[in-house]
Amino acid sequence: MKQKITTTVEAKVLRRAKRQAADEGRPLSDLIQDALDHYLTAKMPAPDRREAAYRQFCEHPMRISPQQFREILQAD
Repeated sequence: MKQKITTTVEAKVLRRAKRQAADEGRPLSDLIQDALDHYLTAKMPAPDRREAAYRQFCEHPMRISPQQFREILQAD
């Protein structure tokens, strides 16, 4: 399901995006969606690394003292 959003971008970036969408013969919204999807996918670790991280941090929780926990919360 698609959802309408409102955002602000630099005029120069918007002009380039509109030109690119026109050159490709597709709607600007499709170009933006593909670009955002590509950006988010590129930031994702490989599935095997995600699985290893899950096993390490979710299946075997770290044990920390209450003092360490307070220090972590205060650091944020």
